[in-house]
Amino acid sequence: MKKKKKKEKMSDLRKRLNPLIVVQEDAGERLYAIVDFSLQDDPEIRRIISKQHGDGKISAVTYIGKVGPDRTCFSKRNVMTMDNVTPERFWQSVQIMKLLYRTRGATITVSRYDGKTMREAAELMKSLDTGKVWIGIECDQINL
Repeated sequence: MKKKKKKEKMSDLRKRLNPLIVVQEDAGERLYAIVDFSLQDDPEIRRIISKQHGDGKISAVTYIGKVGPDRTCFSKRNVMTMDNVTPERFWQSVQIMKLLYRTRGATITVSRYDGKTMREAAELMKSLDTGKVWIGIECDQINL
């Protein structure tokens, strides 16, 4: 007899994947912005991923990582977090990082998703080819 494969719960996936930031739409959270800072001839980038809470405050995680062919980061290090700040404070911190990286000749990419659900953000990422995104049946095909 074959054993039935147990369907994974979302909490099981979080434990296994150990994400740096999680957007919970049922709690009113939305993806807010993704900002990348990259230096020429450097395989690593600094990335900021942020989410907006239902009350309008922003939480973000910043890290340095190597970029893979699908534009995802692996081997993340120097992880820093920012919790429950105003959008103005968040953008002030991004502006400071921009100034620092521009003095070194960096390329800076800002992707704003404020107000979009995760599905809307994923569809936008896919249409603009700004990241590897699997939606709907594609997730089943790769067993996500």
